[in-house]
Amino acid sequence: MHTWSYISQPILSTVKVHVYIEMHLSCLDTNRAKQWIIIGDENGHVGFWDYPTQKKVDALKVSASRVTCIRFIERKQWIVAGTEDGYLHVYSYETRFQKITSLRVGAIENLESRAAHTHLAIHPTQPYLLSVYGFKVKLWDWDVGWECIQTFENEELMTILRVAFNPNDTFATASMDCTVEVWSLDSPEFIYTLVGHSSIVNCLDFFTCDDQEYLVTGSHDQTAKIWDLQKMMCIHTLEAFVSPVMSLLYQPDLQILITGSQDGAIYLWSTRNCGNYSCPPALNRIIKVGCAGAVYHLACVMGGLLIGKENAVAIIDVDDVNYQEQPTDKSEQQLSACTTHHAGDMSKEKAWSKSKLLDVHPLELRFPYCPNEPIPCSLHLTNNTDENVAFRLVDKSGKSPWCFTKLPLCGIVPHGSTYTLTVTMKEEMKLKEETDFDLVIQSSLLGDKYIEVFNDQSESDTFFKEAKLFGNMVHEVTLKAVYVQYGEITSENISVKYNPDSLWSLDAHPTEPWILTGHNSGYARIWNNEMKFLINSFKVSDQDAVSCVKFIARKQLIVAMTDLAHLHVYDCSCVTKIEKISFERGDYGTSTLLAVHPILPYVLASGLVLLNWDLSWKTTRIFESEAVTAETVVFNTRDTNSFASGSYDGEVQVWRLDSSDPEYSLIGHLKKVTCLDFVTCGDQQYLISGSYDSTVKIWDLQKRECICTLEAMSPVHCVLAHPNLPVIITGTEHGIIHLWNSTDFRLKRTISLGGGGPVITLGCLMGSPRVVIGQENAFFAMDIHDDWGGQPQGRDNFIGLLGSSLEEALPAKRHRQW
Repeated sequence: MHTWSYISQPILSTVKVHVYIEMHLSCLDTNRAKQWIIIGDENGHVGFWDYPTQKKVDALKVSASRVTCIRFIERKQWIVAGTEDGYLHVYSYETRFQKITSLRVGAIENLESRAAHTHLAIHPTQPYLLSVYGFKVKLWDWDVGWECIQTFENEELMTILRVAFNPNDTFATASMDCTVEVWSLDSPEFIYTLVGHSSIVNCLDFFTCDDQEYLVTGSHDQTAKIWDLQKMMCIHTLEAFVSPVMSLLYQPDLQILITGSQDGAIYLWSTRNCGNYSCPPALNRIIKVGCAGAVYHLACVMGGLLIGKENAVAIIDVDDVNYQEQPTDKSEQQLSACTTHHAGDMSKEKAWSKSKLLDVHPLELRFPYCPNEPIPCSLHLTNNTDENVAFRLVDKSGKSPWCFTKLPLCGIVPHGSTYTLTVTMKEEMKLKEETDFDLVIQSSLLGDKYIEVFNDQSESDTFFKEAKLFGNMVHEVTLKAVYVQYGEITSENISVKYNPDSLWSLDAHPTEPWILTGHNSGYARIWNNEMKFLINSFKVSDQDAVSCVKFIARKQLIVAMTDLAHLHVYDCSCVTKIEKISFERGDYGTSTLLAVHPILPYVLASGLVLLNWDLSWKTTRIFESEAVTAETVVFNTRDTNSFASGSYDGEVQVWRLDSSDPEYSLIGHLKKVTCLDFVTCGDQQYLISGSYDSTVKIWDLQKRECICTLEAMSPVHCVLAHPNLPVIITGTEHGIIHLWNSTDFRLKRTISLGGGGPVITLGCLMGSPRVVIGQENAFFAMDIHDDWGGQPQGRDNFIGLLGSSLEEALPAKRHRQW
């Protein structure tokens, strides 16, 4: 091995980058055919830049988590984004960024670990992708439906940071234990280990020089090493660095090895005589880019070198050190847009350019007089296209902050459905008959560019700003606000009241007009079925929140589970505590479950413990599984000897009451399963599962497979199959209700319930089409009609008690963790 020390003085060159980005740069890649640069950021966004024009040409959001690695697959015209939460998202950039698939690559136990990090490598000729997350490497074959065909792991290894393909069907991994492992695609165990670095290996790559294959690695020990793969040994150690080596790139045409360091310097090494052990690579040049930060990313683009730092991007020429700025700032002065659409087919955009994207009803917002209360009004947006459409409600007059709550309002209307938006006037406003507000609904085609709803108003504003910059059509519909007396409104009945005690759970009595609620304060409350009047209130716990509440109607009992896994039993008539049962959270995990069997004397509680109230609440069985802790459970109303559970790892399991082991598992969700329900269509029964992966899945229990996936575009918290109508209702993290037809599983209506927080729970009121909706700070009761399996196209008829904002809430002992 030859060690090269910094003795001679190479040329020191300095270039300056004047452009910074507002968001932190997470990763980048280049597409030589398209001449694109793709950049991922910490907010889950991916931006596309055209190198010849140096203009941003498109953008999409792939996740709510940081994008840690991004790769083009040019021969398939795809992009693959790896995210911090352990997922891969695949899109086609030739079909308006149509989403192809999402894959979970990380072990569920590592999803919350900052040590876990998604990294990717694409095979140069085969249909293979390697993913790294935590301790495992997975090999995916996209020609067989993105099947994982091999998993590579070694329990003795620390977290793997990087992976690189060698064209000869081997690959190498760099890990935090200072070693490099070389693997074969044919075996789950590594072939050999390369030892030599004294600190974390940050980067690696294969290169060929004079028909000889080499591996180069860069480390936190401030060295780069070149390894002879045939002899399995280090032949050169490059030690000119004064800080850790963070990135590297080989230029085969110039036979130059480029390394980037933590202090922001770039080193250019000649490898013309790399095979001569006595003639190590010569350091030709050190380049200092004129902005702070480590060089985390290096890539080639049209003969130039693309340098990615934490907060800036520069493009320089390797030969003469001339450089061009790559603007990535979102400010209007530096962000130039290319109105020639490079990404995707614009035929659909043109087809809708002369027609409305959304039917808006009514065009006149009629706010009824409500003394001392906020004044809500519903606005219905119907999507006329076969793509998702983004919208926002803005007041161009600038007066709305003084009159409306939470304006502008924004969202996404799924294709072929109606979105109901609640616009609320502040209680202190006394409007004239007609106002001079300049209210406008703006809309633009979205396609698959956002897999989730807008996270906040600023994200919506960025989308519409970029839509105009990219030359996309932004349609506008003007609205008028009118203040009227109650007598003038006959088809709509909306009222809003405040409730400061955060809601955690809710249940509706099957025969009495009662609603039972559990709260963060440790209280449980009983309301009338319109929730206008409080019937009773009682303290369940002084230490923790009431996480689950249920009526046991046939026994006239109430059961309440607290966040610390204590089950409290009350007599329903006089609300007297009968029993308290404690569960060891260390034994049964951290979730709090509660389900009441429809006919048998059973309650299923935390840790899948089955209690029999006819036997003085004795434990009759504990259901055990190798799956991660169950998050939700539901009894089968048709097969009374069966129930289903959903786990943190995304798995759904079906059980028999006479066996402690699961009967079978249903695999499909990418994140934890939050809610379950059974639905019957004709003679066929299905299981519905909602998940944090923003989907709802319909499972055929006979075939034991998923027959339909419903895209909710927001983490799903609760699901309800209406017992009398062909409707499935889902509630989401972003306070949105979806109504699906349970016959064909099509989305019929989306309802935004305003600022009440996540939709936590749903219940069906006795013998009526009315449902109760519980948000974190709100209650709603709403009629569901059966003309299509959901609400008609007219105005809604619902009464709500809107909770206060989090700032107005009572001091909380514990905060709900989502």
